[in-house]
Formats: sequence, structure tokens, C-alpha cells
Amino acid sequence: MNLAKLLDEAAREFGERPAVVFEGQEISYAELADASARFAGGLRKLGIEPDDRVAVYLPNLPQFVIAIWGILKAGAVPTPMNPQLRAREIAYQLSDSGAKLIIGLLPLLDEVEKAVQSVQHDVKIVTVGGESPHTRFREVLQMGEPLLVDRDDEDVALQPYTSGTTGKPKGVLLTHRNLISNVQAVTKLFPLKPEDDRLLVPIPMFHITGMTVLMLSPLARGSTIYPMLRWDAEEALKLIEQHQITDFLAVPTIYIDLLHHPKATPERLQSLKLCSSGGAAMPVPVMEAFERKFGLPIYEGYGLTETSPVTHTNLAAPRRKPGSIGWPIENTECKIVNDKGEEVPAGEVGELLIRGPQVMKGYHNNPEATRQAIDPDGFFHTGDLAKVDEEGYYYIVDRVKDMINVGGLNVYPAEVEQVLYEHPAVAECAVVGVPDERKGETVKAFIVLKPGYEPSDALKEQLKQHCLREIAAYKHPRHIEFVTELPKTASGKIQRYRLREQG
Repeated sequence: MNLAKLLDEAAREFGERPAVVFEGQEISYAELADASARFAGGLRKLGIEPDDRVAVYLPNLPQFVIAIWGILKAGAVPTPMNPQLRAREIAYQLSDSGAKLIIGLLPLLDEVEKAVQSVQHDVKIVTVGGESPHTRFREVLQMGEPLLVDRDDEDVALQPYTSGTTGKPKGVLLTHRNLISNVQAVTKLFPLKPEDDRLLVPIPMFHITGMTVLMLSPLARGSTIYPMLRWDAEEALKLIEQHQITDFLAVPTIYIDLLHHPKATPERLQSLKLCSSGGAAMPVPVMEAFERKFGLPIYEGYGLTETSPVTHTNLAAPRRKPGSIGWPIENTECKIVNDKGEEVPAGEVGELLIRGPQVMKGYHNNPEATRQAIDPDGFFHTGDLAKVDEEGYYYIVDRVKDMINVGGLNVYPAEVEQVLYEHPAVAECAVVGVPDERKGETVKAFIVLKPGYEPSDALKEQLKQHCLREIAAYKHPRHIEFVTELPKTASGKIQRYRLREQG
């Protein structure tokens, strides 16, 4: 079945209900279903056939939402792009995916044109906003008859790209079955009724969490989404108050921003009924401080681009356990294995493997990477170190590649970060391994201080002593660097590889 049928089913049930609200503009379910079908017809007039790739190089705009659903209805495959990419990076994704068309924002047209000129195949350009020498988005909506192409469950529906922290980004082939299973599983877990579910979208929808959990799933169940063009804590507070937002999902860095924002008060967040977190490990001290300040528990979950993304959440468990990612969602199998591939007992750390209907078909044009990622039994190797307790709650310990080896002893950055977050001076931190002549690697912490604290050697020493009291000496950060901000992806994840490069 074509994933886009879920939108049409929601439109039949919730026709006049707002689907998307953005800067005073309101699009109903009936209007969104109609616009996306007309966009699909326009794409067909432009020569887009089923299975063709269409690049979407847009921020969180209503046109992004129409484009994704419209490309799906045309039977084609959206390949979303970070709108911060520059010409060389755009060209790589266009070339690798073989995209026949790119939809871009007019102010970014120079980057798009440079990219298109440098690829070896023809790529049409559609622009959003203002006048341009290329076909305009609004013209595509008027070109053809409304269209909805039937698709098989195993046909590719979406081709996002991994963040490319090691080597070139890889195209991830997610099928209609992958995404429908994840959308439906997420919908079953939501405690709010569709008519009461007003969901802020503070992270980019090109990112798989923004795509599935904040756009596809809410619009398949009849909720109203409020996309933010870019994250801004003050703007988020205004939107939450103005629209009585009930549902908030974000990465930990966004919760940290709200926690330390001088204008964030419990009264301003009182409409929120559900707060959830994903995309990176949520430090327990941050979770506890947020709950103390605002009276709002945060439900942590977990997933990857390759798993559509959701595999675990505390919403699937009988109760929330801070520090845990909860239980696997329905139809999802997990096991934790050592480096020989043997399953380890509860409480022991190993790599998390996942099998289920949300696991990708594979990497685009990369059979070797696919073979390494998905074993013959169909288990996807996440690259994350985890453990499971006696009650079946899973805990992410760290990324395999982020683990620090100090003279043969393993140090998990997340554990050191948890301890640092307990210190009153620390607003945000990231821990990485840096070269050490004697031990091979040692621990370094990059720290953003809370207002009122100034960088000093005395404070460095105080932080080191705090860690030495709480964890084994070999784990404590021998090097501390105070920074004004940490490097992050567009979705708010901390880029540890850039910190490692800084040393």
C-alpha cells in the first residue's frame, strides 16, 4: 500500500480540522490531501515516474509537507536534504540518488544551480518563494490532474541520507511497509486523542525523527502540527502559549535550552501533556531538573534512520524509567551481543541488534555496507552499545565508535557526561577521547557553563575533583576546555567527531 493513503484516510475523517499551522497560515486536512494529489499530478507532467527520486531541499515550511506527501502520491521517492548543505554536498546527494528533480528555496537557488551544473545527469529545478527562471512550486500545483499511484509494500518510499560522520553519507532505502509499520506503531502509543493533539515541530522535518514522528505519524492520525522554521527557545515558548501546544518531542539539547532560558516558566508550558525525547541520549540530571522546574516528565525513546526510526520508547513500557529508552515497540525484536556475536545476559554491555518491520531494505547502491549492517538473520547492527535489565528496559551506554580506550579500559562518554551534568556550573557538555602518549587515549570534556559561572583553572580543578568523587579515576576528564557552544547537526545532535578533530 502507498503510505500516502494514510493521509487521505485522515482527510476523509478529519476534513476541516487544521493539519498544518505555520505563521498564521492554516491548511486543513482536506486542503492538504488535495494539494498533495495535485502536486503529484504536476510532477507527472514534469516527467517524474514511479521510483524516480525527487530531492527536497527545504526547511520546515508547509511546502515541505505538501511536497513529501505529493512525491509519495506520484509513486516517486523523496530524498530529503538538509537546507544547510552547500553546492558540493547537494551535488553528491543528487548524483548518488540519481534524483531527477530538486525542490529548493529561492534564496538558496545559487547553491542549487551550482550543484545541478556539476552532476552528470539532467536535474529539473522547482523553486519555492518569489519569481525565478525555473518552474515554481505553485505552478506544479496547477499543472496536472490529481494523482495517487498504487505502490507495493516493499517498494521504496523514502531515501534519507545518514549524517555521514564517517565517510560519505549513505542513502537509506525505507519502504512503504517500513514507514507504515512505524507510523501505525507510534500512533498506537500516543496517549492523546487526535482532536487534543497539537504538536510543535522544533526539529527539521528532513531528519528522520522529524519526518516520521513529527510529520507523517501526526498527519496520519488527525493531529495538528506547528512547524518551526528554525529552533528558537523564545519563539517556541510563544507558540506553546499561543496555540496551547499539548505535544512536544525534541532532542536533549532543546530541553537544555528551555531549562536554562530565563523566560521559561511552568505557567508558559502548562498546556503540555506529553514531552518525549529522542535523537541522542538524554542525561538523567537534565531530565530530573526539567521535571523539577516544570512538573513535566520526559519519555525517552530511541531509533535510527535505518529503522524508520522508532524501535524503543518508554511509552511502550508499563512505566517510565529515567535513563532508559524503555521497551521495544510492537513487532520489534532485540538482542545484545558481544564482539563474537554471542548474546550476553541481562546487565552486560554489548552491541544492540534489532529486527522488525521498520528495518530498512538496505543502503542505496551499496550492497557491501548493507551486508555489514544487516546479518543473514535479518538483524540490523546499530553500532550502539547497550544493556537490558531484568524487566526488559533497554539502556544505551554509548556509540561503539565513541567509546574511549584508556590503557585497555573502556570509558563510555555518556557516563562521564551524566556526572558532569550533576555539577551546578555545567549547562551542556560533551566528552571525547583524545590521543595520549602513555595510555593511547585519555578523556577530554568540552563544557558550556551556566550563566553566572566564569571559566577558570580553579573551576576546571573543581570539576575534575567532582568526577573523581563519583567515578573511577581512569574515567575522569584529565583535560577540560570551556566553550561557548558545542558543534551540532541541524537536528541538534552534538558532533563529537568535530570535537575530536579539535583535540
